[in-house]
Amino acid sequence: MRPTRRGYAVGAVVVGAFALGTVFGARALDAVVVPGALALVAAVVQVWRAPTPRVERTLPPADVPGTTGQIELTLDAPSSYPATVRDRLPAGVDSGADAEAGRRAADGAATQEAVVAGATGATVAYEIARRRRGEHEVGPARVAVTDVLGLVRRTTTVEKRDRFVVFPPVGVLSASVRAELRALTQSARADRRDEFDDLREYVRGDALRDVHWKSSAKRGELMVREFAAEDDPDRVRIAAGVDSSTVGADARSGDEPGGAAAAGDAATGDAAADTMAEAAATVCLSLLRDGASVTLSTPSGEVEATPGRTRPLLDHLAVVDTGRVPTRDADVVVAATETGASVRFDGREHRFEALRGTADEAGATVESVAAARADSGRARADDGSAAGTRADGEVLG
Repeated sequence: MRPTRRGYAVGAVVVGAFALGTVFGARALDAVVVPGALALVAAVVQVWRAPTPRVERTLPPADVPGTTGQIELTLDAPSSYPATVRDRLPAGVDSGADAEAGRRAADGAATQEAVVAGATGATVAYEIARRRRGEHEVGPARVAVTDVLGLVRRTTTVEKRDRFVVFPPVGVLSASVRAELRALTQSARADRRDEFDDLREYVRGDALRDVHWKSSAKRGELMVREFAAEDDPDRVRIAAGVDSSTVGADARSGDEPGGAAAAGDAATGDAAADTMAEAAATVCLSLLRDGASVTLSTPSGEVEATPGRTRPLLDHLAVVDTGRVPTRDADVVVAATETGASVRFDGREHRFEALRGTADEAGATVESVAAARADSGRARADDGSAAGTRADGEVLG
């Protein structure tokens, strides 16, 4: 608890009046000192007795970088009093307020200040701008309680943190590339061999490559291998990662961890991971729009997606880490550096930028991201613990 600037000014007036009253008489003491002193005492008592409010935070739905959203703060307390809330924003999110309301700390985090008229059910909202993909953490919130005259202030920290997701940017492939990619993946699936199931006698028209020559020699007749049917014949396997030449550069440089070279390598790895996430999201959503299912392997694991259910894939790519391409045995391989990405299919390697479509072809991709946002809303309705729901703050100190 400490006086505000107004409180210091009132205190200075009281002290000056007391000094004048001592020199020139008690009338000045009674007229200025007593009311000022009573105001300061009343302010201290009011702020000391004011209960710390609970803070509930409603977060915006997931979306791509470059979009804006709104965070809503609700304060709840048994009695009403003036309060100011300062919310901490992560480095990948900018405040939508002006320079005076939004401040950025040395670690890149920003703070957003909002004034609340009364702490009993008061709600304020402020704008944010999404800048980078990832799972971003908002909080803690600092609540400054003042008296009705604004003479004394007490600040407490509500150590409640909430998270929301920013998807990677999603581009669009040209119509010709989409057709080529779709035809290629269909051909790759036709040639794919699944799990061995049984042997049977040769029938005219069977491929000679399916003949099991060892069993045929034993039985004296041609025997053909049969394979178990694939559960999802339209599933496309995609592997994505960072080109190996950009991974582990700090280890090759011989610099100490935390040095300037290591910091530069970390920034390079982050840029390559962002590029990889964007390219993989673009390729995957293009295939999903065309009706194919997708199995995506990245350095962070594996995820599956089907048409109409893209949220798990975008959530995975939002937080994917830097790492080598997990496997080259896939229908499509995406390899990225900090300067760009390549997409390999049909034995050929293409620059990702060369595969992009025009702005007129981007509408369906926007709809795919919007559908993923709808999945986010349904998830919050089903699970109150999901990001974006309201949660009571736990007060420390």
